[in-house]
Amino acid sequence: MPWVPDDPTRTNVHRIIYCSQATADLTGDELVGLLDVARTRNEAAGLTGMLLYSSQSFLQVLEGDRAALDATYARITADPRHTKLRLLLDREVASPLFGDWSMGFEHVDDEDLDESLDGFTAALVYPLVNPDLVTNATVAETLLTLYARNRV
Repeated sequence: MPWVPDDPTRTNVHRIIYCSQATADLTGDELVGLLDVARTRNEAAGLTGMLLYSSQSFLQVLEGDRAALDATYARITADPRHTKLRLLLDREVASPLFGDWSMGFEHVDDEDLDESLDGFTAALVYPLVNPDLVTNATVAETLLTLYARNRV
């Protein structure tokens, strides 16, 4: 169910942001499969969000009902496809960043970034889970907010 600001049945919106490292590089087909399942589950639970994937690193924001987020995050923590899970943010917010997306997705490719960004350092050196890059929730939330503002 997409976010409807004036919906009187909708009360609290909770946001979590986490990062993790994939245990193996995911193929395009594996990423599509992961997204299909996530989108179906998120839509059924009334959750919205965005997933960034780059060089075996995940950065994800999920938003919605606290109980639905807790259940989803518990499933995520038990998923053997990733490790080094780090919860960066867990708080109530006024409105979601991705209220109309059951799960937005961006696969950031190092080769594309290397060609277009001066000074780019490959994610294998500084993956999204690297504490030196994503030092705290503010950095992660800023990055995801930029995606929310510039999405098509």
